[in-house]
Amino acid sequence: MSHRTPTALAGLGAVIVAIGAVDPAEAQTCFGVEARVNIATSSLTTAITGAITTTEAALVAQEIAERARLLSAVKVLTAQSAAGSDQVSNGFRASSEALATTVVTQDQRQAVALAAHRYGSVGYDPCGSNTKAQSLYTAMTGSPAVRRQIVTPVRAQPGRYADPKDWVADVKNGDAPDGASLYSGDTAAASRFINTVVGPPDPQPRNTGTSATNDLDRLEKTGRDTYRSLTASVLADIAADYRTDGPIAQARTLSSHWQGSDGGAAWAAGVAGQHARGIIQDAVRMEAANLALLAHQIKRGMRTEATAAALLLAMVNARISNSVPALGRGSSIPASFQTP
Repeated sequence: MSHRTPTALAGLGAVIVAIGAVDPAEAQTCFGVEARVNIATSSLTTAITGAITTTEAALVAQEIAERARLLSAVKVLTAQSAAGSDQVSNGFRASSEALATTVVTQDQRQAVALAAHRYGSVGYDPCGSNTKAQSLYTAMTGSPAVRRQIVTPVRAQPGRYADPKDWVADVKNGDAPDGASLYSGDTAAASRFINTVVGPPDPQPRNTGTSATNDLDRLEKTGRDTYRSLTASVLADIAADYRTDGPIAQARTLSSHWQGSDGGAAWAAGVAGQHARGIIQDAVRMEAANLALLAHQIKRGMRTEATAAALLLAMVNARISNSVPALGRGSSIPASFQTP
């Protein structure tokens, strides 16, 4: 350490003491400081106020702009949502209308198809069955006229007299067929057979001038005519039924419409794909055909009953009189079926 050091230290200490002994200066006590501070403060206040005002105006303007944008966005969003809702609603409505139209159209098509299938199902060949049924009806209603045509050529007619030589000539020519002619369909041959079975006609009786004798002759002829006419009518009715276009042939034709030659396989295949209405119609036609055949069977039964009744009456009459009428005019001959 140099010799100046204590001196320097002593001077430094004196300065420090001096500085420590001086009071701090206050700005407001200094001349001109307050004015400058006030001016600075006023400037700062003005600057801050302006900054605040400017910032506030900018914030307000920005807030207004943002609010306008937000409102615009909300309006746009609302408009878009409304438009979207309308589009969705319109889409749903259009799709619903399209679906409804499709459903209605499909229902109509199904109804048309069902109606076409239902009413197009008319059974197996309905025109053919109706034609055959009409032919059967025509044959059945035409049988009485055909029966009269078959009976008309018979020589022995009720209430009429004729020369037996014509009947004898008919029999002698060998043209009289057998009983099979009744079922052969040949009405002319059946008529010749019936003419042979009925026998010769009654000749014109001699006028004896006695009313009792004439009455007896007429009574005897009436009895013979009764048996002959019934025989001729029954045999002619059988021949009329079995004629070529008669009820028996037409009934067989109508039955074969459904049964055929294959036992009904063609009919079953024909109605397999039809509606139940077609099968029901065929069932009705079959039942109608069965009723027609039943009516014909009833007629045949009545014919059999009439024949049996006539035979029974002839047998009773023969047993009572113990004789049967002789052919032609003359005395009665003993009955071949006398009571033992």
